[in-house]
Amino acid sequence: MIDPVVHAKAYPFPVPDHSYVFEAGQWSPLESDGFDVSGRTPVLAAGSNQSPEQLARKYAKLPEIGPIPVVRGRLTDFDVVYAAHLAGYGSMPATFQNSPGTTVSVFITWFTDMQLDRMHATEVNYSYDRLTDFWLETDLGQSPQQVFVYTAKAGCYNHNGTCLSLTEIPAINRKFASATQSEAQSFLRDQLAAGMDLDQFVEEHITDNVIRVGRVTAMRANAIEIGYPRDSLQSL
Repeated sequence: MIDPVVHAKAYPFPVPDHSYVFEAGQWSPLESDGFDVSGRTPVLAAGSNQSPEQLARKYAKLPEIGPIPVVRGRLTDFDVVYAAHLAGYGSMPATFQNSPGTTVSVFITWFTDMQLDRMHATEVNYSYDRLTDFWLETDLGQSPQQVFVYTAKAGCYNHNGTCLSLTEIPAINRKFASATQSEAQSFLRDQLAAGMDLDQFVEEHITDNVIRVGRVTAMRANAIEIGYPRDSLQSL
C-alpha cells in the first residue's frame, strides 16, 4: 500500500509520452488511428485522467467496461492549471484555463456511454462542458469536430494573483508560472497554515474532512474565474 501523503504528492501521476489503449487495469501503446471511435464521446483529460494509473483506480471495479482509447494531442490557447479545491485523496487537482498563445499537451479519452457515466461519478467538483472554440491536433490524425471537458466549479487556484500551471504537463509558450504538486501544496500551506510541516498539512486534507472543507472554502474565496468559451451541459 502506498502512503496516502506520497500518493497525494504524486499527482498528476505518470503519463506515457504517446497515445495508448487502457483496458482492465492495463495499458498498451496505440500506434495508429485504426481504433473505431464511432459512438464514443471525446473528453479532454486535464490532469490525472491522462494517467493509466488513475484510470485503473477509477475503473477498478468495472474491469468488464471495455477498452478506452487515450489519444495524445495538443490544444492551442489553453493551459492546465491548479484548481481551487482539494481532492478527497489530498491532491490539488487540475483544470483547463484559457491562455492565448499557449499550446498544451492533452489526451483525448474516447468514452462509451457507460465509461462516461463512471467518469462523471468521479468528477463531483467539476461541470461537464462542451468547448465552443478550440484548435486541437492529435498524434493519430483523429481530431474531433467537438470535444468535451471537465471544468472546475470553484475556478482556478490563485497564486499571487494569477493561475499556476502544472509543471508535469508539457506546454509551449506557457504564460503562467508552473509548479509541481509538492510546490503547489507548499504555496497553499504558506497561505493557510504557515510553518506547518508539509506532509502534516497534506495528511490533514486526507484525514480531516472539516479541515479540508475549511481550506477549500478559503481557496474558493479568491479563486480565479475560468474564461474559456464553453456550453455547460451538466453540473456533477
